[in-house]
Amino acid sequence: MSTKTITIGPKIKTALPGPNAKRVLEGDTKYISPSYTRSYPLVAKQGRGLVITDVDGNEFIDFSAGIAVTSTGHCHPRVVEAIQKQAAELIHMSGTDFYYENMITLADRLSEIAPMPGPHRIYYGNSGAEAIEAALKLARYHTKRQNII
Repeated sequence: MSTKTITIGPKIKTALPGPNAKRVLEGDTKYISPSYTRSYPLVAKQGRGLVITDVDGNEFIDFSAGIAVTSTGHCHPRVVEAIQKQAAELIHMSGTDFYYENMITLADRLSEIAPMPGPHRIYYGNSGAEAIEAALKLARYHTKRQNII
């Protein structure tokens, strides 16, 4: 077995936050809701693998994995290729509008690997809020009751 050591670390070129980042942060203060919780004034411009480059060229290791949605790293070539292929075919899908073959294909695959017995029904959602809304609608559907306390 061979091992390969890769040295990756932050590469800081300016004082932090840098001049370009400061300009963006000023605009953020002026125009963007303060409800976003950000613990560090990093103004991201590009991501490759586990490295985030800011608007001043400083490089950081993204220990948050893009809030846990980039487990393959930022801009993984296979993920980028799949996104480009899908965007060229159909850029938006919503199960509330139309029926989609891809939804069934993925649901079938998920059903095969889901760690629970019996039949599976899949709900696709963007967020916890959508999941809660779907759970409420499902409860109303199954109980035939429309009011929720």
